[in-house]
Amino acid sequence: MTDNPVAVDVKARLRRGWPYHYTIYGLHVCSDVPLPELKPVAPAEGEVYIYRDVLAPMAEGLERQGNRLRVTPTEALLIYDEVGLLRIADGRYLTYDVPPELPDETLRVLLLGIGLGILMHQRGHLVLHASAVAMGDRVVAFIAEKGHGKSTMAAALHARGYPLVTDDVLVLEEQPDGPPLVLPAYPQLKLWPDALAQAMQTAPDGLPRVHPAIEKRVARLPNGVDRPLPLAALFALRPGETIQIRPLRGQEAFLELLLHTYTRVLLEQTRTSARHLQQVGHLARYVPVLALERPPGLDLLPDVVAAVETFVRRELP
Repeated sequence: MTDNPVAVDVKARLRRGWPYHYTIYGLHVCSDVPLPELKPVAPAEGEVYIYRDVLAPMAEGLERQGNRLRVTPTEALLIYDEVGLLRIADGRYLTYDVPPELPDETLRVLLLGIGLGILMHQRGHLVLHASAVAMGDRVVAFIAEKGHGKSTMAAALHARGYPLVTDDVLVLEEQPDGPPLVLPAYPQLKLWPDALAQAMQTAPDGLPRVHPAIEKRVARLPNGVDRPLPLAALFALRPGETIQIRPLRGQEAFLELLLHTYTRVLLEQTRTSARHLQQVGHLARYVPVLALERPPGLDLLPDVVAAVETFVRRELP
C-alpha cells in the first residue's frame, strides 16, 4: 500500500502522533477527533485511522446515487447534504471533510455508524442492520426496517438489566463450526423522544440530537459489552394483531437476512455478493431467525419484552 496517497498521509501523521486512541470491534483506532463513546486505550500503532482530509476535489464530476459518489472494492466516497463528505478506504482509513460548524455529535454519528459499518464490510465481516443486547453470555439481536423498533427493543431490554452490545450496526465474525461472534461496539442508543420515554423512562430534554434538524436523540449508556459473544437468536420485527414469536425457516430466513444486510446496496459495486451469500447461509445454518410479531405502537412494549425474555429462557437454554 506504499503507493496509496492516503497511506502516505497517515505515515506523515504518525510521525506527529495521534491525540486519541480507542478500541471498537476489537480494533485499535487512532483518531484526530475525540470519540467519547469509545473505550480509550494506550497509544499504539493503529489498525483503523480516523482523520479530517480534503475530499471535495474527489467529488468533482462524479454522478450521485443517493449518498454514494463512488464505490469500488476498496473505497467508498459518500456525500451527505448539509453534512459533508466521508471516505472509507482499504478497511483502515476513515476520512471526513465537513464544515467546522457541524455539531460534533452529528459527525460522530456519521463516523461511528455508516463509516465504521462500511469499513468492517471492507474487512470481510458480515454487517447487519440490527440492534442487540447481551442475555447472559450470548447475544440476542433485532432486525427491522429503519424506524420499526430495533433500537426501542434494545433500549427496553437494557432497562431490564441487559447490557447493550450495539445499536443499528451488528458486526459478525464467522466461526468455522458454530454461531458467529458479535464484535462489541459501544454503549449508545439513538431514539425518538416517545421511544425514550416508553422504553427507558427517560425524558429527551438535555440529550443531544443526532442532527440539529432531527428530533431523534442520542442516549449514552454507562457501560456495555467489551468482549465478543456468540449470537444466539435474531428477531425480525413485524406488525401483527397479537404478540407472537415463530421461527422462520429455509428461504424465508435467508431472505430476511439478505434484506437486513447493512451494506446490501454496495454488494455489487464491492464485488462481494458471492462472499455475502456464503456468510448469510452460514448464519442461517447456526442461528435461529424468528419473526417477532406485535401490534403497532409502544403501549404493549413491556409485554413484547416479556415475551422475548420468556422465549429466550425456555427455547434457548
